[in-house]
Amino acid sequence: MNAVSQILGALIEAWGEVKVQKARVVLSLVGVVAAVAAMTIVIALGDLLLQSSRELAELYEGRSVTLRLTPESSSASPEGPSGSGPYQDVSGTGADASPSGEQNAKRPDEKDTIGEAMATLAEKTDIHYWSRFSSGGGEIVEARQARASGQFRGYPLTKVGDMIDGVAFQGVDPSYAVIYRTRMLAGRWVESSDADQRLIPVVISQSLWDQLGRAPIDQVPIVLHTSDGVAMRVVGVTKSKSSYDMPTVFAHYDAARVSFPQMTSPAMIAWVGTENADQARETLPRALASILGEGWRVSVSGGEHEDIGEEQLGTISNVIMVIGGIIVFLGALGLLNVAIVTVRQRVREIGIRRAVGASATRVFFAVFMESVVATFVAGVIGVGIAIVVVRFLPLEALGVTLSDTPAFPAGAAIAGVAISTSIGALCGIIPALAAVRVKPIDAIRY
Repeated sequence: MNAVSQILGALIEAWGEVKVQKARVVLSLVGVVAAVAAMTIVIALGDLLLQSSRELAELYEGRSVTLRLTPESSSASPEGPSGSGPYQDVSGTGADASPSGEQNAKRPDEKDTIGEAMATLAEKTDIHYWSRFSSGGGEIVEARQARASGQFRGYPLTKVGDMIDGVAFQGVDPSYAVIYRTRMLAGRWVESSDADQRLIPVVISQSLWDQLGRAPIDQVPIVLHTSDGVAMRVVGVTKSKSSYDMPTVFAHYDAARVSFPQMTSPAMIAWVGTENADQARETLPRALASILGEGWRVSVSGGEHEDIGEEQLGTISNVIMVIGGIIVFLGALGLLNVAIVTVRQRVREIGIRRAVGASATRVFFAVFMESVVATFVAGVIGVGIAIVVVRFLPLEALGVTLSDTPAFPAGAAIAGVAISTSIGALCGIIPALAAVRVKPIDAIRY
């Protein structure tokens, strides 16, 4: 308790001396503040760029670690020939759809053996985030008409010549958005209740929304139709991953398998995390094949480590920290000179304090902490400037795209304050040792 009170007393005393010498201290710390701000900005931008690279990789490959399980029939089975599964469209085109949107195309397996096996696997292995995934292709009647007329419901289309005719249909489960960091521009994502709706709720991509003139989905209900007559109600719009994204329609997996033509046999997407990646890669394919039964095998992919520049950015950050530390040290030399001059001017004060019983340790820490407190304040100010600058930087123009406007990287802020304070501590040792050498007799001679 006594040690704590001594430290607090030294801090209070140091802050008082800093305020007394504030003119000199401020002038000597201008370089420290500038160096800390510049160093912190660069480190923060490096962290944000790395985070942007991670998120971009997760948009396409899923969060770390995401596995894709693909069942394949190795022999003839009740579901059909090898690899066909329950989604082979025996009608060829998926026609015979009624105008109301109810599709009458026959399917060999309405029970969905594969999809149910995947759900069973997720339940048995306690996978929190997983999704079935199937896809197909087709055309949206309203999008085709809009391209021909140049508008949709009075909303003009832009760059009509660059638009793609085809549309990708994807059947997914709600957790798909979490796994792949799906970002919404408007409306909502797929929900579990969507599987029971007669008018299929769907989420469209930004590129398809552009083909519909960006008509507001929350004002007037937008109902789209496939070329096979399936009706869909738009409930959300996803943000594009890049300018080359295919126009896409997302629907609940159970609704998509019944309504959309020529859907592929499903794959299972499972976010297992880095801790369980190796074990999951071995056990999940075997477990799913066991549930499906004899004649099935399951391949696994995904989860491989991809170089997104982490090592390079880490090296650059370390170099920047070293250079920034040197600059901060050079700026702190001015503070060192001020501290040495101040100690010489305070010989009488220090001598009297020693005469009335102040220990050498107390005198040492009183002078030492002046430098520490001053550089700490300079570090906080420099980090504050860096936060303001980074907040107002056009990150997207710099190639840094993030899901949300992030908080300032904590590592960069801590590094800035820690380096400035450490340099202040080093520069504070010399004047503190000089103060300790002051003797009571020096106060009389001064």
